[in-house]
Amino acid sequence: MDDLSLWYDKPAPKWLAALPVGNGRMGAMVFGRVRKEWIQLNEETLWTRNRESRLNPHARENLPAIQGLLMEGKVREAQFLAENTMFGTPPSLTTYETLSNLVLLFADQYDEDARDYRRDLDLSTGIATVRFRIGTTTFTREIFASGPDEAVIIRLTADRPAALTFSTAFWRRYDNNYRSFPVADDLLSLTGQCGVQGVRYETLVKVVPEGGSTAATGDHIVITDADAVTLIVHCASDFRHADFGAVALAVVEKAAARPYDDLRADHVVDHRSRMDRFSLSINLSPEQLALRALPTDSRIQRMRSGGEDNGLVLTMAHYGRYLLQAASRPGTLPTTLQGIWNDTVAPAWDSKFTININEQMHYWPAETTNLADSHVALFDLIDRMRVHGAEVARVHYGARGFVAHHNTDIWADCAPLDNAFCGLWPLGAAWLVLHLWDHYQFAPDPDFLRDRVYPAMKDAAQFLIDLMFEDDQGRLMIGPTISPENALKGPAGERLALCLSPTMDVQITRALFSHLIVACEILEIDTDFADHLKTLLPKLPPTRIDSNGRIAEWLEDGDEYEPGHRHNSHLFGLYPDDQITPEATPELALAARRSLEWRIANGGAGPCWSRAWICGLWARLGDGAEMLTHLNAFIRESTDLNMFSMHPPQGSNPNYVFQLDGNLGFTAAVAEALLQSQAGRVKLLPALPAAWPTGRVTGLRARGGFEVSIEWHECKLVDATILSRSGLPLRIETSGMVITCDTQDVHARTENGETVINTIAGAVYRLRPDQSR
Repeated sequence: MDDLSLWYDKPAPKWLAALPVGNGRMGAMVFGRVRKEWIQLNEETLWTRNRESRLNPHARENLPAIQGLLMEGKVREAQFLAENTMFGTPPSLTTYETLSNLVLLFADQYDEDARDYRRDLDLSTGIATVRFRIGTTTFTREIFASGPDEAVIIRLTADRPAALTFSTAFWRRYDNNYRSFPVADDLLSLTGQCGVQGVRYETLVKVVPEGGSTAATGDHIVITDADAVTLIVHCASDFRHADFGAVALAVVEKAAARPYDDLRADHVVDHRSRMDRFSLSINLSPEQLALRALPTDSRIQRMRSGGEDNGLVLTMAHYGRYLLQAASRPGTLPTTLQGIWNDTVAPAWDSKFTININEQMHYWPAETTNLADSHVALFDLIDRMRVHGAEVARVHYGARGFVAHHNTDIWADCAPLDNAFCGLWPLGAAWLVLHLWDHYQFAPDPDFLRDRVYPAMKDAAQFLIDLMFEDDQGRLMIGPTISPENALKGPAGERLALCLSPTMDVQITRALFSHLIVACEILEIDTDFADHLKTLLPKLPPTRIDSNGRIAEWLEDGDEYEPGHRHNSHLFGLYPDDQITPEATPELALAARRSLEWRIANGGAGPCWSRAWICGLWARLGDGAEMLTHLNAFIRESTDLNMFSMHPPQGSNPNYVFQLDGNLGFTAAVAEALLQSQAGRVKLLPALPAAWPTGRVTGLRARGGFEVSIEWHECKLVDATILSRSGLPLRIETSGMVITCDTQDVHARTENGETVINTIAGAVYRLRPDQSR
């Protein structure tokens, strides 16, 4: 499918036009330059390190005073005291660093001589290819990041013997804390450390020539008159291995002993095992089909000029899945703010794990689009955060359980950072553990629930129980906290962010407590704890509609400091959660729509992840037209040449910045338009845009343990198959449809206008229009 490729007719003029490959641990960006090729490299564990502990013992003793000031409405005073007492020391985390550029310098290849140039990324194989002709010789490069062989593989060939003469060397910018040198005529090494206390690493490039010769020259290896060359790149660090250099050597030597065709074939099988779980196609008009003949950057520019391109929307949806599985796999770290692709030692926001929306958004498409195993990397980090977060809960708050704030890093640091306007938000852990619950809902497994989900959720809940206190109205107050990352306007127009029980925090807490009660019932454990949670739930302030008919973001109405703020924190209950639905809470759904319209009218549909979140919110409201409007706007306003999503300039930074969250939020929104399974029911095509009248999707996943394929024509469902993996009941609207099963009798009943099917694990159920009507 052409929707599964990005292609260009020229080399990348900048990093944000290069093409990404990744295997979870290592990432690479392919520029495709003719004479001086750059392969920019990353390895997931290359982080700096702070001192061993940032715990601040002054936080706990000042907590009651800050809570008291907030209760008295003295927000400015509370913010000042919090800035000086509540944050970790130092109030900053560590940084994810680039590894290096691998430079390939060719002796007799010049850009101006190249003809028939093509650079592409095949999303179905995970292989980036560069091909061009100089004179009568065609040169080809294939680059991929192999999971099975744990290495970035670069293959260079020509259709004429002895046509390849080039050198290779590392070039690490803005950092002199490294050394690069040839170990042998066919082995190049880069060793270094990320800052004074950070990770130590070694990267090796093994050169495997076919024909010709290799020689070490200075800090280069020179390859002369080769027919073909394979470069095998691996980086290992002391984060995982004490003898990291030996590990790197073993990896490259093992891969070098295998034929290239075997390396490539094993990679493709591994890659397709993930990508092929899901497919999506839309019937395009002849005019839109013809757009596939244009390079990807030309199609983006055409959309920026106002053109429509549903095929490119499809490509972006597939691209998000490609990037997620390339950046996050079992046994790896989860995605940083930039996934696994970062070209500097000082990236924006340190390229940390930002957990007040961005990291969570990375994993929104994991379950729905059949990449659930990518989610495991996040769960592993949560396990480590529970250890450090318990210390922060005890020292900073005098509380049980565990807490995390709006960022964490490779070291699972959970202490608050930055400032009171964004960093003193103690709900990061509570939101993260909901991802464990969601994973369980999509694949119900009582062992996973008992051993991994429940302990983490209970720890997060115990912290909140100890943090909360009742006000004079009997409401439970959560705080000090903020509504990420918005603020109210004070009497003098000042920014007042610190508060108690903003809507998002209450919604997260309500979700956590409610799911824990259900978990206790399923596991038949902790009855007393569940009963206690049942007494707390009614005391949480309800989601409120403000005097303007919108969802209130805070306990009391007030003027927003930034009405068009990029966060939609108060709409958490609509998406990604399900506390607000058009069916069960129509008044709140209408207020959520008005909130969304207000944000957008005031400039809140900003580029990158904010726009992607808005797309998902429109999908949950069942408005496919508005969702598609913003999907198109996302490509026009938030996409660079390589389709990376771009965050707009902020503060003193004048540049747009790549963030992975926009790409993955985009993919998640498309999935929500085609299938929803929140609030105990499965909805087919709930927000299908009219501009996608005919199409097919396979491999979508629904809560309850269902895998769904859907076909539609003229915006009407014509066929759906639902595989029950768990044997749980399926609640679905089936008006005008016939339900069949080839292997079992269908046992169904009608409740509240919906059909409830008692499914059998392994059985496939089919829905088709009732032709008798």
